[in-house]
Amino acid sequence: MANFRRGAEAIKAAATRSAGGKFTPTFKFETDKTTYLQFLTDLDDIPTVLMHRFIIVGHREDGNPIYEHFISRRDPTLDGAEGYDPLVDRFGVNPSSRSIALAVELEPEWGGGSGSRKTIKGFDIATRQFTTKDDETKEVPAVALIIESPFTFFDQLTAIADMGEEITEKVFAVKRNGKGTDTSYTLLPVGDALDFEDELDAFFEDFDFDAWLDELADEDRVRELIDPIEDGATVTKFPPKGKAKGKAETEKPKTTTRTRRTRTPEPEPEPELEAEYDGDGGDPVEETEAPKRRPRKFSELARNSAR
Repeated sequence: MANFRRGAEAIKAAATRSAGGKFTPTFKFETDKTTYLQFLTDLDDIPTVLMHRFIIVGHREDGNPIYEHFISRRDPTLDGAEGYDPLVDRFGVNPSSRSIALAVELEPEWGGGSGSRKTIKGFDIATRQFTTKDDETKEVPAVALIIESPFTFFDQLTAIADMGEEITEKVFAVKRNGKGTDTSYTLLPVGDALDFEDELDAFFEDFDFDAWLDELADEDRVRELIDPIEDGATVTKFPPKGKAKGKAETEKPKTTTRTRRTRTPEPEPEPELEAEYDGDGGDPVEETEAPKRRPRKFSELARNSAR
């Protein structure tokens, strides 16, 4: 298992520089919308890595691109500056610093008041639905990955932790402000964390966070998926920094029929995010239709009401 940089010090270090298991989705934060989350990863266990996101490795029969994520072998905890990274050397696509955590979405239960004076009296765990390959619909807790910049998101968590708060012991209101290069986040503790360990046991039986990280950093996986792509092919919808989209970027990479044990979902990045400050495309829209949210009640709500 790779010994990735973890915790507040890694986040702070990244933020101060110039600017294996089953599928789990990535949180997509919409501008001006507040999302309520409970972090499942302790701050000390949050890795900060050099990451390539939404790399086009081929196309499906319907012409839609196949996207994959990679942790660059040039990450300082892996092979450093001499690491094998054809995305940099052959395609001029540089990785970006990303911190990664797991969280579960919560639905607020509103009390009295109206408008901006409405109060939250408790939280329910949110769920999402998905359809298996056997056309079976399942409902699971809305657990997802947060893959965000230490510059604009995770540095706020380190500041909150510096004031003595354990991030896994609080419910956070997360609001995205602005778009593209103007994106920023506001994170505010709004209540005590809920106890729903039993509800998440099945998820963690199937998803190994460290194995997932190792899979993304596997050099053999890079060689299998990137090496067959022809020189000059487009591997990202987002041009390298300082370069505008041109005719050469309309080419499609050579389609590969190779398959792997674990696949990253195949999302379409949002057009509005094409000008994202780091050029990696921001967060995806899931390939399937948006999950249905269904609150679930817990007896601990009164005890854990937001203050």
